[in-house]
Amino acid sequence: MRHAVEVGGLGPGEKLPTVRGLAEELAIAPNTIVKAYNELQREGLVESRAGVGTVVAEGVTEIARGRQREAVFERLRVLVRDAAALGITEDDLWESLDSEFERIPRERG
Repeated sequence: MRHAVEVGGLGPGEKLPTVRGLAEELAIAPNTIVKAYNELQREGLVESRAGVGTVVAEGVTEIARGRQREAVFERLRVLVRDAAALGITEDDLWESLDSEFERIPRERG
């Protein structure tokens, strides 16, 4: 569910399956679904609406974008540590980064 929300498969206001329905579909205990929905709600990705059920929260796009940005920066931190351990210089990394950014417009056509 989290992935579907983060990549836009589920948009703001879209209704999630009922706890009972999803538990039956996945053949798992309803309490497991309740825990998952509660975690998604704590993260601000979904909200419960009286008479409607659980829906994707408004503003979820910004939340997902923030998570994606943080994931990119975490990968960058790992990359820099790995490069340093291999003796790759900062200048070499910058040159490679610049080269990759220059390729983007050409690849997009």
